[in-house]
Amino acid sequence: MNDLDMTEETFQQFRDYMMASHRIRGRHGFRIPALVLDQWHQSGFAVLRTNTLARHFGVQRKTMWQTIKSAIDAGFIKEIGRTEDGKAMYVPCLERGEEWRSARGVAA
Repeated sequence: MNDLDMTEETFQQFRDYMMASHRIRGRHGFRIPALVLDQWHQSGFAVLRTNTLARHFGVQRKTMWQTIKSAIDAGFIKEIGRTEDGKAMYVPCLERGEEWRSARGVAA
């Protein structure tokens, strides 16, 4: 699926998910779900390389791993398996956006 094929409903679902992700603690917490959503949308899963992300955001590798772990613990992303080279594969938990929308009392 490319961005031109995205329906209004899909766009709204992704938007709600991103709005809900701002609840994740940490300075970069909301960015992890965005990265996972983008990679998942393009290829069906995301691979997060802590070294690359840490360098990009100017933090330590351990800090970036803790940020990823906080997104997992908060239920915004989940690991679905491993790639052939052993990297974790993640997908977004889009139902968090639905929870955010219903908690706000916004009609779909």
